[in-house]
Amino acid sequence: MGISLLSGVFKSTDKIQVVDAILLALIGVVIVFVILALIMLIVSIVGKAFDKSEVLKEKHPEWGEKLAAAKSKMMFWKKLKKDAEEAEVAAQSAPVAAGTCGELKLINTDERDAAMIMAIVADTTGTPLNELRFKSIKRVEEEK
Repeated sequence: MGISLLSGVFKSTDKIQVVDAILLALIGVVIVFVILALIMLIVSIVGKAFDKSEVLKEKHPEWGEKLAAAKSKMMFWKKLKKDAEEAEVAAQSAPVAAGTCGELKLINTDERDAAMIMAIVADTTGTPLNELRFKSIKRVEEEK
């Protein structure tokens, strides 16, 4: 281990030790991440320089429209997520219809079958449908 511990170029006849292999791998990973960080920094700086450049904006006015379109496409998924959250909050805060007793969870059942089951239960018990509360309706398959 001590002889070849990254002290020079390995010869093809030397056996590489486990510690040396791990150190070489770690050094390689660190180098890659440092270079990626530098590239990110350079791209960011160049992007900010072009955003501030009035000469380029005057020379290429269509770039502003293209940039706005690209930004809106990139933010599309965030907008969808935000719209879904707003709809969920609105649904939770919306007043419930008179006689409604919450939500119904359907498991392996379509709405038509669930409505028929609810109507049959209401008719059999003689209770008005708006006074019954169904939490979930689940289809159970018969065993053969």
